Order: sequence, then C-alpha cells, then structure tokens
Amino acid sequence: MMGIAAGNDAKQIKVYKKQFRVGFPIFPDKEFDIWHLLGNPKTPFMIVATPQGKVLLTHEGQIEDVDGFVKEIRELHKNQ
Repeated sequence: MMGIAAGNDAKQIKVYKKQFRVGFPIFPDKEFDIWHLLGNPKTPFMIVATPQGKVLLTHEGQIEDVDGFVKEIRELHKNQ
C-alpha cells in the first residue's frame, strides 16, 4: 500500500504520518501532476493492482461497506 498526497509536500506528509500513525509510504504530489494523470479523482481514491502493474480494481470516495470491499479484494487476489 502507498499513498499519493495530492497538493501536499514532504513536510505536510511527515506531520500527517505522525499524527495518524501511518505506516505505509506516502509520496508528495504538490503540483497535482499524479492526480491529473489519474483523471482528477475524488479522494480518497484507491487502486488495487498486481505487483506487475495490472489494475484489478479502482474505487473513488469513501468505502461504505468495508467488509464487502475486503471480500472483493480477496476474491480478486484469489483469482490471480
């Protein structure tokens, strides 16, 4: 798992990671370059991909059914 911090710099990320005890890497996207390449998605925006880069699933916005979402991800990985 990794994060892209649209509109934020390394200093802001450091504060965020400390405040929320985030253990995964977050990369700055101060100028929104990555965000634009992704098509200006709503946040949060999630991409589930294989280590080879094949996109299995994308999701915009809040996850309403976390259990269902986790089940869907498990099924995707089982079928790989």
